[in-house]
Amino acid sequence: MRSMIKKIENFKSLSALSFIAVVTIYPVLTLPAMIGLLMDHAEMTSFSAGWVVAIGTFSTATAGFLMSTRIDRHNIKQLSRVTLVIAILMDLISAFTANMIIIIFLVRILWGLAMGVAHASSISSIAHYENFKDGYGLYVGLQFIVSGLGLYLVPVYSELIGVEGFFIGFVIMDLIALYLTKFLHNKSEIIDKDSGTNSGIFVMLSMPALLAILGFTLFEAANTSQFSYIERFGVVSNLSEYQIGFALLVGSLLGIPGGLSIFFVGERFGLVKPLAFGILISVSALVLLLNFNSYSIYFISSCMLGFSWAFCMPFIESLLARIDRKGRVVAAGSSVSFFGSALGPGFAAIVVFNDQYRNSFLLSICLFLVTLIAFLFLKLKTGKNQ
Repeated sequence: MRSMIKKIENFKSLSALSFIAVVTIYPVLTLPAMIGLLMDHAEMTSFSAGWVVAIGTFSTATAGFLMSTRIDRHNIKQLSRVTLVIAILMDLISAFTANMIIIIFLVRILWGLAMGVAHASSISSIAHYENFKDGYGLYVGLQFIVSGLGLYLVPVYSELIGVEGFFIGFVIMDLIALYLTKFLHNKSEIIDKDSGTNSGIFVMLSMPALLAILGFTLFEAANTSQFSYIERFGVVSNLSEYQIGFALLVGSLLGIPGGLSIFFVGERFGLVKPLAFGILISVSALVLLLNFNSYSIYFISSCMLGFSWAFCMPFIESLLARIDRKGRVVAAGSSVSFFGSALGPGFAAIVVFNDQYRNSFLLSICLFLVTLIAFLFLKLKTGKNQ
């Protein structure tokens, strides 16, 4: 009975922490819809819209990484509450200044810095649980629920909600996250099982940590570069808003079983082999998109990309959490990966000149292949247990 109660309490805590982590990264989760909304309703170019998202993500990555190196030395509950309040104010300002390019850039920088702290705090807290792999599975599953709803609802109801409704919707989610900060760990609650007395920087400069963080960063860059303009690709391919929204919705919803697959796959194949499998699914989907000639290709590719993105994520985060049970490496990796998330739409914005959105898919394929090499090298360096 006590064991069952403990499992329920752990599930509740992990769900709350996962929700906070998801709210802190909503621009990445709704990337094509957010870019499309900014282009259509704030009269931005594809370049400007891509970099409005990118600059906020860069800021999240910077703050999250700096926080991760000292995550065990701060009262992260209090700090996250303050930064979430700042983020709420920035989202409110964003709702009414999206057409003021300089102001929106500055506001998204401040938003990103605030959310970076909250993200690192929530991700590191998950690593303290014995069943941390399940926690990262929940985190990824919830990401794709939010992503699926956003990618379907925003394009379909964009005329009704506009930019204002988009940001105010996330203000509501920010407020829920603020309430859930009571589930964050305090520094006094941190259990150090495997990390000894190594400093955060020393642990993160180890070869396994560097390889895992590099792989995570490249993986996110590969995903967001194709994800940024897959909605626009559908538009220029003469697909209807309903067709595009439905394909992206189903693809994102398939991310739910993808993220939860780690519950069933476990570590029977290690952690790197399933990653390689997922990455190859993504590459295959992008090859299909390069040969687009019907809606069925668009739909199938979106489904494959959504499933594989979510399938890989818990295995990557479990690799990072295994390196350091204080949660510093997984917090750093998750934060640094946002540089990849930001570089994805940033570089894609450069290569999609004259609406050549297929170029973003070619860029993604190259990044996925380099990612695969990084993780295979990690397996080679760390042995069979990976």
